[in-house]
Amino acid sequence: MFAKILRGIGLNRAISYGVFTRLWSLFAGPVTMLMIASRLTRDQQGYYYTIGSLLALQLFFELGLMTVLSQFASHEFVSLRWGARGSIEGDPVARERFCDLLCKAARWFAGAALLLVVALVPAGLLFLGEGHQAADFSWRLPWVLAVVGTAANLFTVPFFSVIMGSGDVVTVNHREMVGAVVSSMLCWLVLGLHGGLFSVFAVTCGSVFISWSYLLREKPALLAITWRRMFSGGDGGDGNASISWWGEVWPMQWKIALTWIAGYFVFQLFTPVLFRYQGAAAAGQMGMTLSAANALLGVSLSWITTRSPELGKYVATRNWSDMDALFRRVLVQATAVSMAGAVCGWAMIRLLQEYLPIGQRFIPASHAALLFATICINVVIAAFGAYLRAHKQEPFLPLSLALGVVQGLATWLLGMKYSTLGVCAGFFAIHLFISLPVSWLIWRGCRKRWHA
Repeated sequence: MFAKILRGIGLNRAISYGVFTRLWSLFAGPVTMLMIASRLTRDQQGYYYTIGSLLALQLFFELGLMTVLSQFASHEFVSLRWGARGSIEGDPVARERFCDLLCKAARWFAGAALLLVVALVPAGLLFLGEGHQAADFSWRLPWVLAVVGTAANLFTVPFFSVIMGSGDVVTVNHREMVGAVVSSMLCWLVLGLHGGLFSVFAVTCGSVFISWSYLLREKPALLAITWRRMFSGGDGGDGNASISWWGEVWPMQWKIALTWIAGYFVFQLFTPVLFRYQGAAAAGQMGMTLSAANALLGVSLSWITTRSPELGKYVATRNWSDMDALFRRVLVQATAVSMAGAVCGWAMIRLLQEYLPIGQRFIPASHAALLFATICINVVIAAFGAYLRAHKQEPFLPLSLALGVVQGLATWLLGMKYSTLGVCAGFFAIHLFISLPVSWLIWRGCRKRWHA
């Protein structure tokens, strides 16, 4: 019923599922916040969101490969199609390259998932325990389980990346929608049963269960090909073509990887810095507000991410006019949604802080206004990035590295001295006066050169 309503106003199934997932986040987010406020102390809330930010360190192990896989798969799948039970049919050369890409990526992610557990578990125990040994609640075992769940989910990334790149955005968004619902339900159940920080592990469990259930049920042939090639080096295919990882994938991957690593210092450092210098309570306030802001960002980016494979196919066919028309439409829609959501989010926090005790679990409304405004700016920048990466290029790399350094230092210095106000003010100023204008100049210059 929901999908029919959205299609009736001009949205296809892929966007419908994507929008529902983000709308679910908008619904589930406040429910989760209410559960956290009623079941967790202020310090527990700080640990909850700080753990979430530390788990985002998986970017250092994934190294941008998800985006690269999607772009490469979109180019190969122009002459391919899905067969029964997830088999690949079509041009033999393209099929071989597609399967070779997936299997090499699966090896990469298997190693990354193992390394994540080995490195992140002790590092998190050290960071979360330093200066907070007096915490009278369990956080060590929840942290270890959350890392293991994140690693299990990380290994599903290559499969859904190539499925997304093939153009089957409906499947990917449907899986994400169901996973979001199940994860939220499990989180609420654990919180309701006074499970404390084990609720973080519950969130990862929901996503892992749904992802692997889908692959085993709908794409067993794809899994079989991957397993055989991972361990035997071949699947009985034509063997007349393969992906050169270091010659084709790595030149784009390392640029995306540096961009994503820089992005961690831009978007994920707030809560750990506040946790370290201002205490768990301040980190919890920032984490809860960031959760609302990220939900808005996710909804807005649905209009962009679901059309990325189409942009890649337009590049493969050099259909510049249709590509530009699609980009303009998506940019306007995503920006409008982000601006409307930012106003609503700020107004809601202000009303809660004026009339209800739960409002004090957020940062002050004036600080939140700066945060939401920056989200709107980021939506525009993300659209520019999606357009350029469809060409299998990463021209934003120098800007991303510079922003990572500048924003990381600003977050550290301003957060240490001025708490949440300093963090939000620095975030807004850097994106408005540096990131946005430079991104637009890069986009305009690259588009002119590449399409000429």
